[in-house]
Amino acid sequence: MTDSRTRILCIEDNPMNWRLVQRLLSLAGYEMHWAEDGLKGCDMALALKPALILLDINLPGLSGFEVATKLRQNHAMDPTLIVALTAKTLRSDRETALVTGCDGFIPKPIDPFLFVGQVEAYLGGRRDHLEDGREEAALRQFTQQVVEHLEAQLKEAQEGNRKLLEAQVELEQRSHHLTRLLSLSQDVIPVQSEAEILSRVMGQLHRELKLDRLSVFRVHESGSYFQGVVLKPGGFEEPDVMTGSHPLVAALAALPAGSVLLGNDLRQSASWAIGLEVGLWSHRSEPLVLPLHSRTEGQPLWGFLAADRPDAPFRPFEMELAALHAGILHVSLENAGLIAHLAKASQALSTSYDGLESAYEALKEAQRALGAQDQKAALGTLFTNVAQRVLLPVSVLKEETEVLSAFLDRLEAPASDRRPEGHRSLEQIRGAIHQVDGLVRALLRRAGQSEASSPEWVHLHDLIRQELELLRAEGVLPESLRVVFDFQAPKDLVYGVHSDFTEMLGHLVGHAMEGSPGRILLKSAGAVNRFQLELEDDGDPIEARLLERALEPHPDLLPAITGPGRRSGLGLPACAQLATAYNGDLQVVPMERGSLVRIEFPLD
Repeated sequence: MTDSRTRILCIEDNPMNWRLVQRLLSLAGYEMHWAEDGLKGCDMALALKPALILLDINLPGLSGFEVATKLRQNHAMDPTLIVALTAKTLRSDRETALVTGCDGFIPKPIDPFLFVGQVEAYLGGRRDHLEDGREEAALRQFTQQVVEHLEAQLKEAQEGNRKLLEAQVELEQRSHHLTRLLSLSQDVIPVQSEAEILSRVMGQLHRELKLDRLSVFRVHESGSYFQGVVLKPGGFEEPDVMTGSHPLVAALAALPAGSVLLGNDLRQSASWAIGLEVGLWSHRSEPLVLPLHSRTEGQPLWGFLAADRPDAPFRPFEMELAALHAGILHVSLENAGLIAHLAKASQALSTSYDGLESAYEALKEAQRALGAQDQKAALGTLFTNVAQRVLLPVSVLKEETEVLSAFLDRLEAPASDRRPEGHRSLEQIRGAIHQVDGLVRALLRRAGQSEASSPEWVHLHDLIRQELELLRAEGVLPESLRVVFDFQAPKDLVYGVHSDFTEMLGHLVGHAMEGSPGRILLKSAGAVNRFQLELEDDGDPIEARLLERALEPHPDLLPAITGPGRRSGLGLPACAQLATAYNGDLQVVPMERGSLVRIEFPLD
């Protein structure tokens, strides 16, 4: 902790004087503190209890004399020296400083070569004293200064109170103006008549600002000229139109958006003389012009508001009020035009809708007929292909049935060494029947003859084999493509929607075909209550940059990736969503060759 005997507080409102004092005394080894006004100086003095206070007499708020008097009334400050710093060098000022409690006096401007010695002299014991008999005169001088200071503060307070009253009146006026403006904005929202909008907004602004005349010009919908309306005490008038090349239009269009010209600024501009010629204002009036720019890109001139009055100049708040009214007028007229345009468009749409509705009904009827015809053709082709695939198991049934029939027609009991032959035939028959039954059921689901969208118990191994047979029949899987099954899952029975799993499998196969594989391997694994299916192909590999986007939803809406390399199947995001619906997940495993997709979900 620093020694309080080297602690000095400087109460000075001039930062330059403080920096000089700080530099000189800091180099001399003193701990310096600064307060820029009397009240803060008193608080810091009581907290720091410095050895010396260098006190400027001419302080804002509490003067230096008042600060010294206040500090000397506190006995805790008795050990602290107070030395006055002031440019006042009269004898009466020195005496007033001493009578208020200062221990000495250092005149300003301070002498950098003598200042440190002067401070150390006071810290060393030097004290200045009043001459005998001068104390009463010094007290009278101090009393007079206090009274003068109080009078100045009273006048300042009265002036501040007057300004506050004026501000209060202005705030009340603003509140009334804004209240009426808010009510006006709410009233004109549903109005669609441009004439009524102009009448309401211009009429209120005319009354609020006590205008002599108020003109509003706006660009015609053709964009070739500006049309206007003028409100005078006698009512509304329609002035001559202004072309887009009119000098006043050109001058206002060159102003930045949000500009307002009024008073002398307007009189000194090129717009003043032109406005006089067209009758926007008179020579002795207080004028105002407010350009209104469009809200479209580039912000071309949409119109302008011009006003004048013979009395007082426009105050800043009145200028803001005019801008607010102009903004409401601008938005309301644009909205009314948009509503009228929409009404015409709606009427045209309503007229054409009747014809579209009948055409739509005819189109739907044709679509239904065409859809039925297309479905019949597609199912006919599929039935033909499936029938060809059913020929093999049917021929197996015939052959094995004959073998088994001959075997059973023997009179003697089958020998024990011939019994496996009979069991083999039975197994062949059961497998063929199961294969035919599965194909027929899958085909019926495709044709809509069997329920495929309701939850049921599904054997996933059988579903995979049956769907792959149908995909071969449809030509999705070429006959030359080798498909290998490696089903090791101990349990494949799951309760779900049959079409969900056929859709998953279709997406997986579509992904595998993106790589033009020569072989597809389907593997199943898992525990008793979980099922895991892997589809691996030996086609082209997928680069890491392409694999990152494999499961992003709506891949058709994402920016296309250009360049070489195999893409992932577009159906993988939908496949992942279906797996999530069954509390499962989907992973695309990177491989050096080909691709591997793994799906895992619980069976419960």
